[in-house]
Amino acid sequence: MINKKVAYIGGCWSTNIGNAFFNLGADYVLKQVFGDENVYMVADHSAFAPLRKATKGNIPLSLNYWKHLDVDYVVLLGPILGKQFLPVWKDTLDTLKQRGIRYMILSAGMMKYTDEDIAEAKAYFKENPPYVITTRDRTMYETFKDSVPNIYDGVCFSFFVPDYYKPVGTDLGKTIAINFDKIDEPFIYIDEPHNNCKVEFDFEKHHFGMQFKRLSKIGLRTDRFTDALVYAASPLPRGKRPEKIGEYTVIRPDHRYNPLFIRKVYRYPNSFCSDIPHTYANIYANASLTISDRVHACALTLAYGNSAFLFAKTGRSELLTRVGADKINEQPVKIDLDYLKTEKLKLVNWLKNLEY
Repeated sequence: MINKKVAYIGGCWSTNIGNAFFNLGADYVLKQVFGDENVYMVADHSAFAPLRKATKGNIPLSLNYWKHLDVDYVVLLGPILGKQFLPVWKDTLDTLKQRGIRYMILSAGMMKYTDEDIAEAKAYFKENPPYVITTRDRTMYETFKDSVPNIYDGVCFSFFVPDYYKPVGTDLGKTIAINFDKIDEPFIYIDEPHNNCKVEFDFEKHHFGMQFKRLSKIGLRTDRFTDALVYAASPLPRGKRPEKIGEYTVIRPDHRYNPLFIRKVYRYPNSFCSDIPHTYANIYANASLTISDRVHACALTLAYGNSAFLFAKTGRSELLTRVGADKINEQPVKIDLDYLKTEKLKLVNWLKNLEY
């Protein structure tokens, strides 16, 4: 093990539990490289408080704990590079540099690959480059491969969650996880003839059909605006969705605990929501199929060897194609777990072999 102290970002779980998935993966990976006794999770900056616009920077009078850490490296995680990167992190990273503390960006990606955001990040890297970047998708790697001293074409750390957490079985029988945050849950039928099904597919010898409400196509292509619409519509009559579809018990995880609108989160039977990630991992590990508009719901399902079908048009889905889920927007897919295991092992070994 490398005898260096490392602190990594943790938090923002209640507003998007997907953040916890790559946090847990980071905990596993970093402890493989630096040892259990040298790895610390530290809360993210105050700029990411619920309902705050992160581009405004950190909240006045908040404690910047990161500036005072006694470590050798700090680790930023996930889609950290964007309009919020410099307002939130520049002052901290500059102060740490003066103290001789370097930084890494692991499982790195961007929410949107805009020319402006890329140019700002590259300009800062010339002043204060991260010692290491591992990427979660090929676009991120190709964009920054010439901008940092050590960069690796890796995978999202959410794919390490099965190494961190072993699931427990249940008596629910076969399950399907249905997780839609951007639109109301579509009607899903199994082995039943229905007109106007916009999506049809076969899975485990069954024929599925899905009916979407109007404007769903728009909702699946956007982010914040439709998030607000879903919350605004939550007081409206719920409609009905079944507890079972054919032989499958339906579980409905919602990834956003905060803000908690009861009629939005617990809209249909077997809904689940929490501010800790472990039960989500259990749900996706036991699901025969996950149908979702959330990228990390699909990532965790695939990581545990199950099938996933993604209904969201977003560049972030490249982290799924990076591990072989190329057709995940077209049909339910599984990935080759042997290939995934090899990619994860190569990433960890690359980190171990760097000079720190």
